[in-house]
Amino acid sequence: MYRNLMVARLNPLGLLDEARINYRYRLYRSESPALRDNFVSVGLAPALSPAFGRLGIVVELQPLSILQLWGMYEFIGNFGTFRQLQSFPSALSNFSDTELDGLDRLPSGDTRRPYSNMGSQVTLGATLQFKVGPVVARSLFRMVRPDMSLRDGNRVFYDIYYDVLAPNQGWYFVNDADVLYQTGRGLTIGLRWASSHAFYGPSHFSPGELQSNPNTTHRVGPVVAYTFAERDGAQFNSPTVLLMVNWWLAHRYRTGADSSAFFPYLALGFSFSGDLMPVPSPSER
Repeated sequence: MYRNLMVARLNPLGLLDEARINYRYRLYRSESPALRDNFVSVGLAPALSPAFGRLGIVVELQPLSILQLWGMYEFIGNFGTFRQLQSFPSALSNFSDTELDGLDRLPSGDTRRPYSNMGSQVTLGATLQFKVGPVVARSLFRMVRPDMSLRDGNRVFYDIYYDVLAPNQGWYFVNDADVLYQTGRGLTIGLRWASSHAFYGPSHFSPGELQSNPNTTHRVGPVVAYTFAERDGAQFNSPTVLLMVNWWLAHRYRTGADSSAFFPYLALGFSFSGDLMPVPSPSER
């Protein structure tokens, strides 16, 4: 099976198309709603934007309908465009939009300009989800460890994908928690709380610098999605448009220091999925 998401966003600016193509194998048969959606899968996770390209190898394990565990190893290439990649000597360095724009406008040849590079990244994820009637609660948690080729003397970099000042060869987490109401007619409305936190070590600060972390983020706001049609086994299934409007509650630069706290995170997306192979009949599952 496959699934694809195309999304455009503001605050921060971004444009992305990402997909997952998996082969799934059912672990066991069950008619219980809590058990029947079980599988193990292996696949590829390509992603492309004007700033970078990624290709991941992903393994998923869903022992229960409510829990999915997964891991991904990605190869990443940054193109040196759209302010990517920009790295810094310290976790306390300025990575505001104003600073990134200024660095991007520096003359060609200036070593402070964004640059192209390559690297890899490990992501460990867990999705926990419950449904009671039309109400769905879901949490998508990810632990991320990047390993990028940075300029000499730089220890962290701005990750445009997660809007995080990422510790190179260190860990950070991001989490998306949703409470959703499904109307049964294709419309879903709800609330999202997104957060991130980087685990900086001594190696991510300049020598003699005070080691503190001002880069934790939180944002909250409504989510609206509409699914046009769903049909089991279809090669093109569940086409969905979605809109997200979140306000930043905590961000070093997006709550007034660089951009207005009233200017929200905006995302407009289109997703779809499908089965590339025939789906077994209920008696064969």
